[in-house]
Formats: sequence, C-alpha cells, structure tokens
Amino acid sequence: MLSIIVDKKANAMSLSFTNILETDIEATMEHRFPSLNRLFDQKTPAILYPAGRLSRTAAVALQKRGTDVLGFGDRNATLWENLMDGLPVYSPQQIMEQYSTCSILVSTSIYDSEVCELFMNGGCQWVYPMPWLAHRLPDMFANREYKGALEAVANPRNHDAINHAYRLFADEESRRTFASKIEYLLTFEKRCLDEIYSRKQIYFDPEILQLSDQEVVLDGGAFNGDTLEMFLEISKGVFKEYHAFEPDSGSFALLQQKASVDPKRIFPVRCGLADQPGTLRFISTSAFDSQFAGEGQQGGESLRVISLDEYIIGRQPPTFLKLDIEGFEASALRGATNLIAKHQPVLAISAYHYPENLWEIPNLVHKLNPGYCLFTRHYTREIDDTVCYAIPRWRMKP
Repeated sequence: MLSIIVDKKANAMSLSFTNILETDIEATMEHRFPSLNRLFDQKTPAILYPAGRLSRTAAVALQKRGTDVLGFGDRNATLWENLMDGLPVYSPQQIMEQYSTCSILVSTSIYDSEVCELFMNGGCQWVYPMPWLAHRLPDMFANREYKGALEAVANPRNHDAINHAYRLFADEESRRTFASKIEYLLTFEKRCLDEIYSRKQIYFDPEILQLSDQEVVLDGGAFNGDTLEMFLEISKGVFKEYHAFEPDSGSFALLQQKASVDPKRIFPVRCGLADQPGTLRFISTSAFDSQFAGEGQQGGESLRVISLDEYIIGRQPPTFLKLDIEGFEASALRGATNLIAKHQPVLAISAYHYPENLWEIPNLVHKLNPGYCLFTRHYTREIDDTVCYAIPRWRMKP
C-alpha cells in the first residue's frame, strides 16, 4: 500500500501516496478485522480485556448500546474472585476454555499484540485489536495515540510535511522506520511495527549516540526515575549533572527516592515543561499516562510549568535533552529554542503521543537548528515509543 520512489529532481527519497489515495482503506480493514455488527446484535456476549480504566468506561457505553458485556478479563489473579462494577473478572485461561466464542475486546495500546496473540492462539475466534476499536469506536475506546491516525496520514494537506520529515533523516534505517510507521498508521498492520522493532536501549541507543563522561542531562518526563536508573547503569555513574522533571506527585515521590542516592548531582524538579512559564491544569494518575489537561478535559490540579530556556539560566549548559511528556514535546522544544541554538545538546524526543508528532517533531527540530543530524527509531511492537534523535555533527559516532 505504501511505496518509496526516488524524486530525481530533488535527488532525494520521497514517500508516494498515490496508491494510498486510490485504495479504499476502510474496505480493506473490514476484511481484516472482526465485524463490529457482532458487538451490537444483542446476541453475542463480549468480554473486555484487561480490567483497566478504558475497559470499565467502554463497558458502560457498550451496555447502553445493548451489548451483553459478560465481564472483564485480566492476568492479575487478585482480581479473579472479585466483581468490578458489578461484573466478574475472568482469568485468560477461563476465557479461552469457556468463552472462546465471545467477542474479546482488547482495550490496551501497550500490550495489544501480546493479548491478541494469546487469545487467537488459544482458540478465540473473535478478537478485536485495540487500533480497530479506537478507529471505529473512538467515543468508546478513546486513545490519544490512535485518534485520527489514518485520517492524518491520508490527508493530502499533510503530505508535504510528511515528505519533508522523511528527507531530513540521516540514515536509511531512519527512513525505513519512518515509512513503516506511516504505513502502520494507515493500515494497523502489526508487521509494519515488528519489522522496525528495535531491541536497543530507548533514549540512549548505542547505534546512534555515545555518551560522554561530561553529560549534563535534562530529563523531561522523568516519571518514577526509570530513565534515571537506565542512565546511571549505562553511564556507570560517570556524568556531571542530571535534572529530572516530573509533575505527577506520586511518581515524583518515587523519583525523589531514586535521586537521593546522589543529591549533589541529581536534581528532581516537580513541574511541567512548556514554551513559557505559567500554570496549567494537570490530571494525575500516578502512572505513566499522567498529563496536562487538553481542551475539553475536566478536572485536575493547577501546576507550575517552566521553559527550559528559563531553567538553565545560571546553570551548567545541557549536553543531553530527553522529552517524553505526553504530547507536550513540541511546546517544550519551543521553550528550549535558545538552548538548542546555543548549546546544541543531543535530543531524544518522543514522537508518538499524537499521530502528527511523527513528522511534526523532526520538522520542528530542524527549524530550531538545521545543523543537527536527525534519526528515528521505534522500540515496541505497539504504537508507542517512537523516538526522534537529533545529534550535533561533532558528536556523531565515527
């Protein structure tokens, strides 16, 4: 469906969208995924897996539409003996042995492939993967990463920006990764992700960069200190400073504990990052998906945000900037305009929280400093964890 052609006039590679626009993508998907009619025929029971927030919300919406929701499934054995929202929680084995003819609705974008393969290999005939549900029933299975994905890539208005980003990458592996991810957003074919799944270390990929013993790291979206732990192991503790930004109170408490091993060099900061200082509403889950409230979202607490240009005043110049801040990466980059132009740190920026991030992030980095060499890699079998790297020429691996 997606092909690569050589643009001889520009002497560069480009993505060809001709075949895409001539193909009835929806009709193709209808043949690949289970029929949605089964969910609303009031004859076929459904089980949602796992028993998380998304499943519980979707169960209520499905029941209002007349779907017979039998319950939830989960691998957590402590849930099996309990009711959740008045519905039982089944083990995977129980589902495969007793309910293999039911509709199994996979309500997770993090473990979608693993869960689908488990039940399909276990004899379940009607397994609905997360991307299909998010695409066709977005009001019930709301997912930021999948929202409008197909439409964004198929929209001709985005094709110049997509092609521009593609041509920016410095190596063939990056171009292959980018093209396969674009194809995945159009087709939800998991082979597109399996073919580019890198087992290297996310953010500190040794194929792309080599850490020095003088690193001053700015870690945006430090969560519970998982990236900090990763860095300490890879660097063997040889670095200058590490500044870790995390707005979620629960995650920040864990981050503080891990930072306490070296308080003279590791500095946890409870705030968000944006293009300018101020306050924003923050929705805390004490999990990886805590985020600042978007337009129309309710609730949350008022929390301070700062710009990195403001933060580094009077501090050591940064050499490495990592951002994984739930869709606010572009805003944080704009708030780091001066430091990117002046200090040119290595950048490792998440480019997957919204479909457009895939091409908007590399284009923005290039606009902020065209002197970088750009790369991209993908680190899971799912839609998550695509990273755009920007490496100064003098730090390129030999």
